[in-house]
Amino acid sequence: MGIPRLRAYTGPAFLSYGFRPFFFLGSLYAALSILLWLPMYAGELDAHSAFVAVDWHIHEMLFGYLPAIVTGFLLT
Repeated sequence: MGIPRLRAYTGPAFLSYGFRPFFFLGSLYAALSILLWLPMYAGELDAHSAFVAVDWHIHEMLFGYLPAIVTGFLLT
């Protein structure tokens, strides 16, 4: 009757919509960052960075995680 709005997609579900890779990779990045940040915060791992552990965490949340989630939200 009408014009179909969506074409049938046969690829992986991960890539079926534009926002899915950003949310998935953003959550994966957050989990991996926690695994790296906790030993840095406890003083067991030295990252040889200009940032101390708390400042590194703030930087990664603002410039790593937040843009991925905002982009995913804007593409929904």
